[in-house]
Amino acid sequence: MTPRSRPALVGGLAVGITVAVIAAAGTWWRSAADSSGCPRTLARSAPSTLDEASWLIAECGGQGVQARLRGAPLTDLVSYRNRDLPPAVWFVPTSLLYRQLSEVGFEFADDMSFAVLAAAWHRTRGLPFDAKATADCLRAWNRKMRLWIESVPPGSSVPAPEFGCATPEEIDKGRHLWPKE
Repeated sequence: MTPRSRPALVGGLAVGITVAVIAAAGTWWRSAADSSGCPRTLARSAPSTLDEASWLIAECGGQGVQARLRGAPLTDLVSYRNRDLPPAVWFVPTSLLYRQLSEVGFEFADDMSFAVLAAAWHRTRGLPFDAKATADCLRAWNRKMRLWIESVPPGSSVPAPEFGCATPEEIDKGRHLWPKE
């Protein structure tokens, strides 16, 4: 063996070990934290459907989130939303979840976030969640808000639309108030 090949061998071995350690750390980071199947962090997960996303929130959202899902009314839960729950990275336009929710009819990431939390709330209670009706309602609500904003003089407060989209009862009660396409 020549003196030059020994440093090359050691260097190659060091690089190989470093790559193996980084790969193992990446696998550990993306893997489930325990037998529940929950990822170590929700932001690293990549749900592709509303059903997967609601399962992740309901089952992996932490004890505080799970307590709110079980105990709070839906209207309180959705007002509790923040940038971290559901993770904003779920709603980037290149994600599969964004595409699936867009196909259902959701237009904005904030509305998609609302839908994921509402679906998790319904899942926790064993209730059905009508994503299509919620998407239709939120599109109508957003259109109504744009109409209000355009018609109110500058500096005036903008009233909220006279219908809501948080519960099936609100959706059905306000359906006739939705602006036409």
